[in-house]
Amino acid sequence: MKPALRSITSNPQASFTVRKDVGANVYSMWHHHPEVELLIIRGGRGVQTIGDRTDNLNESCHMTLIGPYLPHTMSYDSRPGEQIVEAIVVHFKQALFTHELLSLPEMQPLQKLFSDIVYGLNITGSTLSELEPRMFQLYAADYFDRFFILLDILRLIARRRQDRTPIAGKGFIGHFSPQDNKRLDKIYQYTFEHYNKSINLTDLAEQVGFSSAAFCRYFKQQTGKTYVQFLTEVRIGHACRLLMEQELDVIQVCYACGYRHASNFYRHFIHIKGVTPLQYRRAYQRMEGKDEH
Repeated sequence: MKPALRSITSNPQASFTVRKDVGANVYSMWHHHPEVELLIIRGGRGVQTIGDRTDNLNESCHMTLIGPYLPHTMSYDSRPGEQIVEAIVVHFKQALFTHELLSLPEMQPLQKLFSDIVYGLNITGSTLSELEPRMFQLYAADYFDRFFILLDILRLIARRRQDRTPIAGKGFIGHFSPQDNKRLDKIYQYTFEHYNKSINLTDLAEQVGFSSAAFCRYFKQQTGKTYVQFLTEVRIGHACRLLMEQELDVIQVCYACGYRHASNFYRHFIHIKGVTPLQYRRAYQRMEGKDEH
């Protein structure tokens, strides 16, 4: 993939940046940067694409650690009746932890962590539970304390290998150009805005200057998957969110995510999630203690 190269605003008083984003609807353009990104989101639902993989954001709290120059984008918003979306975003250069520091034998777990973040990591389990309040403490702390809190967060992620999973595929390699930046971001934004409608591939291809056939070849070359595969992942991701909100029945969810035929919706959902939509909803209800009797 070829994302935009984003410049992270620096602060002369600090060696890395921490910001808090608050808002009902958030869209991030397809981009990358030389800094490592540590991100935690709570209170929202959405879709995340990192490298060549797209996932729906289901959890009440979601955390990722993204390596330098790994392209990513996400679209998320608040669930009705729940708290507004809050995100803590940390950017730091890997050189913040010098070669001399990482060469110490005690730093081997951190060395391994930095080698793993090349493809991005989802942070889950008890590690996520412990780090959620810690990330908000990081934002509230003064510059001196922030460094040690960040180091402690990375220490816990490094030690808890069972609670981190890679995101992008091992064969993912990016080659970036300004023209592809604009094209892919336009494709992604259009998809996030129109996934719940019938998308005409010819119309979309024309918007980015391709014939239908050339568009299909281009998207597969850049992302490692077909556009139909990507669109399906986005639609099923949003279907999962609607199923958890319990406001619509399964057939209504099917139509709300852009499917015209329930059979296609069921087939795609089972292929991606391994269960039927109703089984997915019931599993979520049990997890949340909301199972109906």
